[in-house]
Amino acid sequence: MAKKRTYEEMIARLEQLVSSMENNELGMDQLCDALEEVKTLLAQCRERLYKTEENVKKILEEDKEL
Repeated sequence: MAKKRTYEEMIARLEQLVSSMENNELGMDQLCDALEEVKTLLAQCRERLYKTEENVKKILEEDKEL
C-alpha cells in the first residue's frame, strides 16, 4: 500500500508539475499524465482542507461547551 502523502508533499508535487508545464519540459504524453495527476492532487488537497476545517470547527465547538 502506498504511503499517504502529507498536504505539504502534495502541494510541493503540484508546484513541481506546474513548473514543468510552464517551462515546456513535458512532451504531449507526459503533459496528459501530468494533468491527470494535477487533477487528482487538487481533489485530494481540497478533501484534506475540508476535513481539517471540519475538525477545527468541531474542536472550537467543544471548547465553547467547556
